[in-house]
Amino acid sequence: MIVPPFLPLKKARLAVFSPAGRVNVESLQKGLRFLSAWGFEIEIPPAVWTRCRYLAGDDYERAGLFYRLWMEDFDLLWASRGGYGSLRLLPLLDELLPAAPQAPKWILGFSDVSILLNYLFKRFGLVTLHAPVISSLYETSVCALAALKKCLFRERRLKLSGVSWLPGETSGILLGGNLSSLASLLGSPWFPDLRGKILFLEDVNEDLYRLDRLFTQLASAGVFEEIKGLALGDFGGVDLLALKSLVLEYFRGPTLAELPVGHGVHNYPLYIGAPSFLRVGKEGGFLEQAV
Repeated sequence: MIVPPFLPLKKARLAVFSPAGRVNVESLQKGLRFLSAWGFEIEIPPAVWTRCRYLAGDDYERAGLFYRLWMEDFDLLWASRGGYGSLRLLPLLDELLPAAPQAPKWILGFSDVSILLNYLFKRFGLVTLHAPVISSLYETSVCALAALKKCLFRERRLKLSGVSWLPGETSGILLGGNLSSLASLLGSPWFPDLRGKILFLEDVNEDLYRLDRLFTQLASAGVFEEIKGLALGDFGGVDLLALKSLVLEYFRGPTLAELPVGHGVHNYPLYIGAPSFLRVGKEGGFLEQAV
């Protein structure tokens, strides 16, 4: 497990990258103004603004930008937005990235970018941060942003409370992220090794029948037979009682739901690849991480 260091309190070097969907200029600029107030020295490569259909440039442009920033002396790389496209980069990154990061740095993002976060842990053992993309920072609650800032600068312990769906307790490495994105990795060489892990999932803009399809797909691949615990974040207003019934058809281990993580306002950070402890009682529980 490789854990990047805390950021310097002044003039931490941040670079923006765009691994997925093309950028909305106004949303990104709002987020960048916010980060400037945190004291970052920010580099915005021209390639961030590139467009190719619904993507932020073609695959070679997006992968090449990530490679360049990975190799340079930045403290953190922060995704401009999610959308779709990270999956297309993985075969290129297999060839481009060196055997191991010489100077580990924080990689931040969520949604489609969770594909990249799980890839970096599978490939290098690098711990990353499931956190708001820059374009969504101005829509994120003050409390969630304060928790994120603490993770980056001074404390590596997180504890989030949720609602009990099935009591129990377990510990293990936390992997996962966006449900649709994770399911898209099934059958590929980049699907994460979930044996003995705690699986985190969230999603948005998916009807119940579509969530049913995705959970059924994971179940058919044997995922729920491998994991030790399940942590569920925001699912965008779907009927939670119906979702609970669906989930418990497939997994009967410790299950904690309604964590404040995902596409909602309360998008708290999580460490992908970090040792985690899940305790679920009859009425509630918590997910705790320390790196």
